Amino acid sequence: MESVKTLRVINYEVCIGCYTCEEVCAFLHEEPRIKLYEVSGGVRKPISCFHCYKAPCVFVCPTKAMHKDESGAVVVDTMRCIGCLACFTACPFGIPTLSSSGYATKCDLCSDLRSKGLEPACVAVCPARAIAWGSPQTVADAARKRVLEKLTTRFRALSMGV
Repeated sequence: MESVKTLRVINYEVCIGCYTCEEVCAFLHEEPRIKLYEVSGGVRKPISCFHCYKAPCVFVCPTKAMHKDESGAVVVDTMRCIGCLACFTACPFGIPTLSSSGYATKCDLCSDLRSKGLEPACVAVCPARAIAWGSPQTVADAARKRVLEKLTTRFRALSMGV
């Protein structure tokens, strides 16, 4: 299996549920591939393909339409897809859907934009910067930094008696 060269991670703690990611995705694609859902207490959070390292959808696809591209993103070859939705059944998050054209569709991390050296649209437009994208090391370093900033802030507050 190919190595993962890029990751996209949504920080649900930072996400403000503004629908910007869903709207830009709907603008660029036939339908949004990242969708916000209302969860407990009226909180809205997005969900999209996690581009799993060991993606079950890739393993079960009978035509190999679902596959990983050179960066490790899970993508659909619409010319090979027969619309059986085995990918949907295998996905632990229920992400793939059937498009109006009759083939499976899901987030491909804006493969058209990435082919031009740009980042996925949801990453570029997120006003809260809740969506991290890049190499696994870059994403992990940003997550560690965010945790350390939070711990430092809490430590300072405790040491000042706040």
